Amino acid sequence: MTYPTLLILALSALTTAAFWAAPALARPTLPFGVRIPKARAAEPVIVHARRRYNRDVLLLGTATFGALLVAELGLDRHPRPELVLPVSLACYCALGYRAHRSVTAGKRDGDWYADTRPGITADTSLRTNPVRPPWILLTPAVALLGVTAAIGAWRYRYLPPTLPTPNGLTVDAGRRSATTVSFAFATVTAQLLIILLIVILTLAIPRARPELDAEQPVSSATRYRAYLTGTLRLLIISAGCANASLLVAALQVWEILEPTLEVTLVSYLPLAAAMAAWAAFAVRAGDAGHRLPVADEHDDESRYVQRDDDAYWHIAGMIYLNRRDPAILVHRRAGMHWTLNFGNPLSWALVAVIALVALLARLDIIDLPISGG
Repeated sequence: MTYPTLLILALSALTTAAFWAAPALARPTLPFGVRIPKARAAEPVIVHARRRYNRDVLLLGTATFGALLVAELGLDRHPRPELVLPVSLACYCALGYRAHRSVTAGKRDGDWYADTRPGITADTSLRTNPVRPPWILLTPAVALLGVTAAIGAWRYRYLPPTLPTPNGLTVDAGRRSATTVSFAFATVTAQLLIILLIVILTLAIPRARPELDAEQPVSSATRYRAYLTGTLRLLIISAGCANASLLVAALQVWEILEPTLEVTLVSYLPLAAAMAAWAAFAVRAGDAGHRLPVADEHDDESRYVQRDDDAYWHIAGMIYLNRRDPAILVHRRAGMHWTLNFGNPLSWALVAVIALVALLARLDIIDLPISGG
């Protein structure tokens, strides 16, 4: 099998595994993005929705993998990878939305919040004694940026009129683009942007609204602090991994290294290591750190349950819109991600800036490796 074939098949398998594992990593009070009291976590409707979702994800994943394998081996040219993967991704999301609707209906019909005392909890120590980002871990990313820029400055005067074109980390030796300063140093620009993005995220995430549970206020605050610490550490380390991968890509663009299969695999290794670290942390910590161990957890019981805020979450808990919430960043209900509060005008300004950068890259006004040259 060729390298692109292996990459496509691996991507398909990893996508299936990620969607299949999602319910197991979700918080017990947020099955499929629906807010429920902890005492309702074992309701039959939730158990049934989870089993049906896992079964259908495995069936769909197996069918997708088989279709891609058949297409890549040349046995049947009808399945096209560029269509199969997006369609399967949409189907996974549809399965999750179906499960979300089932749990929502069960919650409504059973009136699960009847005879409860909804509330919220806050941890002021996250403001008075915030989690400190381990900035020392950013040193490798900055050093790699300096090394790449230095090599590029030395190599630039010897570059031919055209250079191999990168597409992400894959460099196509048969497709060449004119040697300009912006194109030749596109990988250096990408490294700098990655560092700036990581710094912004590292500063913003600790200031996001904490994800705490009114049913276990003390233990959830302890878990969240540990979760923030691990997330920030991995985030900064990932910047170094990304810049290491971009350095190998730059060496291929500058024709210091030949764009071979082996070199391309080496360029992906740092990112693969970062992804493995994130996956291990996700399994150990769970969504918002709810799986992390804490002392005296059973002694931390409250008479309150977390307030039902489903009205502010849309598309199965993926989009948050609350005009009365001043927060810009909030933790998403599924996965190890933060999302924007689209009820805050500043969120739309950030989206506009990101869209503008993407448009400029697509129009080749600015050169980035992701723009395909």
